[in-house]
Amino acid sequence: MAVDTTAAPPNAGRKIRRLGIAVAIVVALYSAGWFYLASKFETFLGQFVNQASPGDVSITCGKLSTGGFPFLIGFTCDNTVIDDQSTGNKVTAGPFRAAARIYNPGAAIVELEGPADFTLGDGSTVAARWKLLRSSLHANFSGLSQLSLEGDLPSLRLQSPRLYGPIDFKAKEGELHLRQNNGDLDLAAIANDFEWNDEGGNAILPKLSTSFDLTLIGKGALLEGKPLVTKAMKGELRAFKIETPDGMYGEMSGPFTIDDEGYITGTFRTTLEKLDLWDEKLRTIFPEAGDTISGMAALLKGLAKGEDKVTVKLKVDKGRISLSLLPLGKIPPI
Repeated sequence: MAVDTTAAPPNAGRKIRRLGIAVAIVVALYSAGWFYLASKFETFLGQFVNQASPGDVSITCGKLSTGGFPFLIGFTCDNTVIDDQSTGNKVTAGPFRAAARIYNPGAAIVELEGPADFTLGDGSTVAARWKLLRSSLHANFSGLSQLSLEGDLPSLRLQSPRLYGPIDFKAKEGELHLRQNNGDLDLAAIANDFEWNDEGGNAILPKLSTSFDLTLIGKGALLEGKPLVTKAMKGELRAFKIETPDGMYGEMSGPFTIDDEGYITGTFRTTLEKLDLWDEKLRTIFPEAGDTISGMAALLKGLAKGEDKVTVKLKVDKGRISLSLLPLGKIPPI
């Protein structure tokens, strides 16, 4: 008698139904979890914004709402106001949007629409405009650990009782990067086609591109919003560069200290190219110091030994700048 050894075919339909049910349960649980987290997030934000708190910093976020389902979580405001009643400082800006991936909420992408206007307690005002402003940040339970800003066509108009008239700053592109690094604060910035003009549109400085990269030792907590207890600090200027379209170039680097009064002291390795252009531009900007500038140019040309490039050490002692024994000017306290 023959024995049938053929096994019964698996019930594929039943397995597919079970898989579909499992997927539906996972999706339902994930969706419920996302909306629960979003509601808690909105409640958490509500503790800091749109709440009256006399004497403190108040933040207004018009029409606060959360969103980003399914893979992002974030919030939006149709206008933004930050008001520090204790100092009289106030910032108003346009719509604000922030979003982070659900599995990494500490890393967010932020967008802020202009214009933004700053009012300071001393009566000064700053009007900020831009075509596009992008930002990314990393945060932990202590606060910010990294922040980057990038903007197209940024511009600022500064008006102050201390100034004779408004001053305008603008650039083709601008970037600012800050991060905590083992307790220190690293800062870097770039401005391409930077212009500094007076109220009449006259250039205070020639159009230039500039960048800096520096570290403030032990000041990483400033990025978390902790107060600057004292002005005294020390740091390292890794590079500060200036370049104009006609080829004038300068670069400096070196360690520095800042005392409690805000005066800078340090020795900076400085490289200058196109010495005649430096002479011409500086005498145009500071006509009253023409003799000093010409003397400095002659000294630099002598040190360059016939070349159009020279590297020297500039010394700064409590804000007083000197090259060898020749005084060059003074940096005001910060």
